[in-house]
Order: sequence, then C-alpha cells, then structure tokens
Amino acid sequence: MPRSTSSTNVLPIVTVQPDFRTVISEVHSGLLPSESVWVSCYKTDCPSVHAKVNVVLDEVDRDAIHFDVREGDVKIQRNGDAYTIACPPLSIPPTNIIFPTREFPDPDHANPQRPPQRITTFDISPDGTQFASGFHDGSIRISTTDLTPPRKIPKLHLSTVTSVQFFPSSRVLLTAGADFTLTILPADIPSADSVPPAAALPPARILKGHTRAITSIAIISRGRNVLSGSKDGTVRLWDVSSGTEICSLVTGKGRCTPITAMSIGPKGDVTIAAVNGATTARDGREVDTADKLVFCALQDGSYEVFDLGSKLSIFQSTPTSPGAGSLSAITYLPSRNFLATGSSKGIISVYSTLDLSFPLTSFMRNGASIESLAFTSAGMALAVATDDGLPSIASISLDKPTIQAELIGGDCEGVRVVRSKEGEVWTAGDDGVVRVYQC
Repeated sequence: MPRSTSSTNVLPIVTVQPDFRTVISEVHSGLLPSESVWVSCYKTDCPSVHAKVNVVLDEVDRDAIHFDVREGDVKIQRNGDAYTIACPPLSIPPTNIIFPTREFPDPDHANPQRPPQRITTFDISPDGTQFASGFHDGSIRISTTDLTPPRKIPKLHLSTVTSVQFFPSSRVLLTAGADFTLTILPADIPSADSVPPAAALPPARILKGHTRAITSIAIISRGRNVLSGSKDGTVRLWDVSSGTEICSLVTGKGRCTPITAMSIGPKGDVTIAAVNGATTARDGREVDTADKLVFCALQDGSYEVFDLGSKLSIFQSTPTSPGAGSLSAITYLPSRNFLATGSSKGIISVYSTLDLSFPLTSFMRNGASIESLAFTSAGMALAVATDDGLPSIASISLDKPTIQAELIGGDCEGVRVVRSKEGEVWTAGDDGVVRVYQC
C-alpha cells in the first residue's frame, strides 16, 4: 500500500547554534559576564520560532546559570551537562539537546588551504577500537578511537566511496564505490616506523561484476561471503576466498530497479509463506546464507525482500506515487521484528516484519532527505541522519512517535551516516567530522 503524507505524523525540530555549550561554559567559568545564544524551533506548516536567549551567571550562586529569554518563546532547562528545550507556541514538549562526547575531525580540517573532505560512508569495527571513513574523492581513512594517527588510503576507488564495513575480526575492511567495484583490504593500522603513513595499501581482493554504482554492502556471518547492492538493480553474493560471484538476484520482478540501500539479517519470526516454501540448489561456496533475509530499498519508492536461502523475492511493497521520492535508507532489527525505511522526501516508515503490508507508523519533519537510519541499542528508537545537517533520535512509539533527542554538532552540513553501538550514536558527513553521542 502506498505511503501517504496525509497519514504521516509531522514532528518538530529544535536546534541551537553549534557553540551553545561553549558559550555556557565560558559564562560559567567567568570568562564572559553574559552572552546571547540562538534557539530555533520549526514545525511544518507553522510559523518558525527563533529565540534570543541571554546566558547569565547567577550573582550569588556561581555554579548556577540562568537563561533569560529576550526574544521568542522557548523554555530551557539545565540538569548538569544535559539540556532540554520546549517551545509552547509549537506545542513542543521538553526535548533533549545532546552534544558530542567525542569528535574526530578531518586532520586537514584546520588547514585553510584545504577544505574538509566530505565523508560519504562510515563504519565502526565490531571490537570498537577502529573506525573507517570513506570520502567523496575515493579515498579511505582508517582511524583508532584512542587518537593514534589515522591511516589514509588514497584513491582506493576511482570515484566516491559509497560503503565500508568491517569484517567480524575487526582487522579486515570491505569497501564499495561508485566505480562499480568492491575491495577487501587489511584494516590494521601499522606502527609509524613500519610503513609510511601515506603508503599505498593494496587490497587483498577486488570484486568486479556490477555495471553501475554499488550503493550498499553486507558481510554474512564470519565473512566467507559478502553481498553488494547496486544501481544496476542486482544483489550479488560473492565468495571472498576466490573473489568470484556466486549468484545475482534481480530486483523489481526482473525490471532491475536500482537499489539505494540494503540491510540483512536472520529470518527471525518473519511469517511470509515463501520463506519456508521453494528452495534452490545451494552453491558449495555459500556459508550461513540459508537463514538470511535481504531488504532492499529501491529507487521507485518501494522495498523488496529476498530470501537468500531460496534466492527468491518473497515480498515487494507498492511503489510510491510519482513525486513522492525514492527510498534512500533501510534498516532491519530482527530481535524486535522491525523494519524502518527512509525516503528522499523525509518520510520514515516503521514496519513489523510479521506483516509488511502497511507501516505501523510513519513520520517526517521538514522534507529533508533521510540519508541513514540505525536502531538504537534499546531497539525502540531510531537514530536519523539527514542531508540538512539536523540528525536526531526518534522514539518509535506506535501510539505517537516523538523526537527523543536532537543531536547538535555541525553547522547545517549534511549528515550522511549514522551508526549505533553500545549506547552510543556515531554520525559523519559533509564537514569531515566523526561525532560520538552518549545516548
């Protein structure tokens, strides 16, 4: 059934200037007697509220900060290092404003002669010790979380890096690009005295077969097999040891509808009859594919589900109406039987995999494209990256979705990737900075 904006919940936006926390710190420390900050609140089809707030240190209690609202109508509450902002005119309840606990900027960020490189894709290693960033120019950087100098891998791809993912060992990286290729390369950062920082790091494997840009990748179980989805409308299963293609699944009932994003996971409690129906001969190179489902977000606004065991398409949703936008993000949470999709028009829909025919809930904010989605560790909230640079965490309560927290960091530059890991949310995007939020 098509998604309709008329049945979509419209959620508000609360944002503050990026140095909000710095201003408060300077006033609190006595560096400034007072300073003004700006708070902006938005809701589609309602007048925006822009408030000028004077931050003042209490004259008696030097640990107390007061927020004196000079313009607009907002209410700010501080509890330690945490803040909430409410906006009565837009019926916005107190909303958490979260600032990054760690930031990893582009090492060239401070060089005025070199603008920051746009991060187009990002991943955290399973052991949490490393992360990898892919860039618009085709290069890749592998960094450690302990601030060891990163390893820059120049021009691994001929054009934009579209996806990176660590293998379960955390020491091998799978990458994909708009140049139609996948690579597999070692991800260990060598010591500074063993290999020059800018030395080329040749891939162990280069996988070729797609005829258009690869948009998403996935690693199956321990990594004997990997998957790739592409704008050529195919999902390809690869054997890592030989670097050869095992099979290709075609989207859109044979029409090769371009794939914009992909998510995989175990079948869990999915009850589509075809999952337990027809089977196909299994290739000897396949490992742990029998119990996997592949969810593909498609350019026509639909999503399609493949049973990787039988190699069958077992469900495809109805494409959205013309002008409603393509799907741009998708994520699957088998432990709770949830599937979430995001569209280029800013609509997020959450489905139960027990009944994929219609979303449990849908919501949007301002129409900005949804670039990436990730369920938080608790499973009842979604971290959302958007191309307007206003990432957030949304509660997916089926009664009424709400904004659980606004993630403050960049200055309205597109956020392309969001990841969730062990109570943290990581973001990266056009300003070249990786940010970590404690949630």
